[in-house]
Amino acid sequence: MRSFPRVLLAPTFVCMKPSWLPKIPGRAFLDTSVVNFILDFGEYIHDGVEPPPALTEYQRSDIDALYNLFLTGQRASWQLAISPHTYSEVTTTTDPRRRESLESWFFEIWHYWQDILRNQDDLPSFKEAEDIRVRLLASDAFQCLPQLADRVLLADAVVYRCDCFCTRDWDTIIKHRDRLKIINMPILTPTEWWKEIQPFAALWA
Repeated sequence: MRSFPRVLLAPTFVCMKPSWLPKIPGRAFLDTSVVNFILDFGEYIHDGVEPPPALTEYQRSDIDALYNLFLTGQRASWQLAISPHTYSEVTTTTDPRRRESLESWFFEIWHYWQDILRNQDDLPSFKEAEDIRVRLLASDAFQCLPQLADRVLLADAVVYRCDCFCTRDWDTIIKHRDRLKIINMPILTPTEWWKEIQPFAALWA
């Protein structure tokens, strides 16, 4: 199993970007589909190994995007968020060996995210966060999503005040994202997230 480069997983307290830049996704929520994808293709994402030609165009594009995002993130200090509910989804993995790897991978990201949370002053209190979750889940904001798990993850991304929700779930979340604009948070694939960052990546070279 590959993990984040240590420089990226070190506690990062701010997204270091010039104040004159337009709004770019500096705090991104990683959907469970992306957490799984990074685990599956770690050596290509972290070490820059050439992906095998048998992979689909979408897989190769997202691998390249994540490689560049992590490389830039070593200087730009992107903040990568996950939810406690991500762990619930990880534990449903039926293959015991894969579940063990995913659990280990989850806790590595989780400890990194907790370090960030402890040093942020732009997040709501626990009581405020719970109120936001309940209001969102009780509203019509996510009614287009058939799965409660997707609704909870999106609600947590809003609670964490993320700049984008990064997912590879084309069947549900991406399929319905035009109907989710009410939450005012871009829902992006890794490739789309990198396209938002790429024009300014040289600033952190």
